[in-house]
Amino acid sequence: MTERAMQYGRALYELKVDEACINETLDTFASSDELLSALDNPSVRNREKHAVIDKLFNKSITSFLKVVTDNHMIAQIYDIFEAYHDCEVNAKNWAKATLYYVAKPDSKQIEEIKSRIAKDTKKDGVELKLVEQPSLIGGFVLKVDDFETDRSVKGHIKQLTKNLMRR
Repeated sequence: MTERAMQYGRALYELKVDEACINETLDTFASSDELLSALDNPSVRNREKHAVIDKLFNKSITSFLKVVTDNHMIAQIYDIFEAYHDCEVNAKNWAKATLYYVAKPDSKQIEEIKSRIAKDTKKDGVELKLVEQPSLIGGFVLKVDDFETDRSVKGHIKQLTKNLMRR
């Protein structure tokens, strides 16, 4: 994610656009690759792009999308929305984490993981994304912000290989 995308995401957050509108906008972009291509196409005039934006999107976000399009940032719209979401998470004083697993933990284990992360990071809560990743062979990898804990079989094999190569 670029610094500019993060700036746009923060600006969108500061506009206080309704979350339902944000989700609706994301759904519209996700449903049509052609839409994003057209809005990013330099041969399409801004006036035409603005007309499409006015027809497809909620009025509370159209001005923002027009600025993003005019400044040739529309190709990074998903990064902008991710930065927006990061602002929401930070405003709640929550940690953002991703758990990569082979065997999905049960709800009790998930709550224990969230509780531990919140305690360790001194945050009020945790947004935990669960991602199945069979290539880990067993165990898990937990990423919290920029910190990673690798307790996977694949990670142990990698570490053993490194150790053997040093000898």
